[in-house]
Amino acid sequence: MEYEFRAVTKDGQRKEGAKEAVSQTDLARGLRDEGYFLVWAKEKNAASLPESETKSLWSKMEASFGELFKYVTLEEKMIFSRHLALMIRAGFSLNKALDTLVKQTKNKYFAFIIKDLAAQVSSGKTFHQAVSAHANVFPPMFVNMVKVGEASGKLHDTLVLVTLHLRREYALIRKIRGAMVYPIVILTAMVGVGAVMMAFVLPQLSLTFSELNVPLPVTTQVIFAVSNFLSQFWYLVLIILAVFVFLCNFIFRKTERGRIAVNYFLLKTPLFSDITKKINSARFSRTLSSLISGGVSLAEAVTITSDTLTNHFYKKVVGDAKLEIEKGKKISALLAEHPDLFPPIVTEMMAVGEETGSFTLMLKELAKFFESEVSVATKSMSSVIEPVIMIVIGIVVGVFALSIIQPIYSIGTGI
Repeated sequence: MEYEFRAVTKDGQRKEGAKEAVSQTDLARGLRDEGYFLVWAKEKNAASLPESETKSLWSKMEASFGELFKYVTLEEKMIFSRHLALMIRAGFSLNKALDTLVKQTKNKYFAFIIKDLAAQVSSGKTFHQAVSAHANVFPPMFVNMVKVGEASGKLHDTLVLVTLHLRREYALIRKIRGAMVYPIVILTAMVGVGAVMMAFVLPQLSLTFSELNVPLPVTTQVIFAVSNFLSQFWYLVLIILAVFVFLCNFIFRKTERGRIAVNYFLLKTPLFSDITKKINSARFSRTLSSLISGGVSLAEAVTITSDTLTNHFYKKVVGDAKLEIEKGKKISALLAEHPDLFPPIVTEMMAVGEETGSFTLMLKELAKFFESEVSVATKSMSSVIEPVIMIVIGIVVGVFALSIIQPIYSIGTGI
């Protein structure tokens, strides 16, 4: 059958027309042999129905419902880039591959985004332009890698690099979260048990002690006062707690000063300083190596890398390096001016890479090294946090037990 198509060359030149082929896959392979990459295709005589007729009421409701959950996990992005790379390699046109991924994606919001990408590509926009319209879902690294891949005609290879990068990032985040699971579970359980005791058990003891007219120590009086307040005004406590959590989230995540304060605390606190430096060094090395491997210029890659770093101080140092790099300075020398952020191994290996022409290889080795270091550091942090938590729990339980046992002992002794 005859297909209308739109394709591009490695140099970015566009070609439009009609061509006979057995299927879209066959069409894509034929164009690829001619040096073209198939972007969009459809049967020449296929009738195009108006959008209002092609969309059912249920599909519109699903799209609207998906808007309520505007969150796409890193794992979903990784799977998306991997499957898209495989389909393009198999000869799928870009719009057909995107249409297929819409049906395979369980996240309704992400499916809505992919469907919009397919619509924009079909309307004549490049994949890079379509992806950049959803900056809240696709990070700058993803967008710029796609741009380079389209311009060079190696979108498949670029998507493979993106997949590897996202996989490493996902593994890094899982290690960090895994280290925090045990402390969070223990603290949550401790707070839960304490709240139950304060709300239901202690008010009964307080009433018993008051009826027996037993003199209470200061600590016991304070505990009973807090317990009575919680049992009588629990709704007020929940409101105060919700407001406190909201304000903390707003101040420390939404405001610049709050983020800087948190980042400074993580960099200067002995327990978190080492792992913070290793995480940011690993992320810096991995992202920069992926971008340069994908064909992004060093100055532009440094700017994109700074956007992916979460720590304010790392972001500023790397972002400010762009102007100096454009003047001809080496990035290893610029980062060496900040030994409090970048360990000597980073700058020295980068300097060797710059001298020997193996800069990207050195960055990959640095990324692997620091990712393994993060794995060790997270395990060490867990082993340090566990005894600290046990000591805190012991102190709290000890004070609580003494405050309750002392009045009971006075009743038994008659003192």
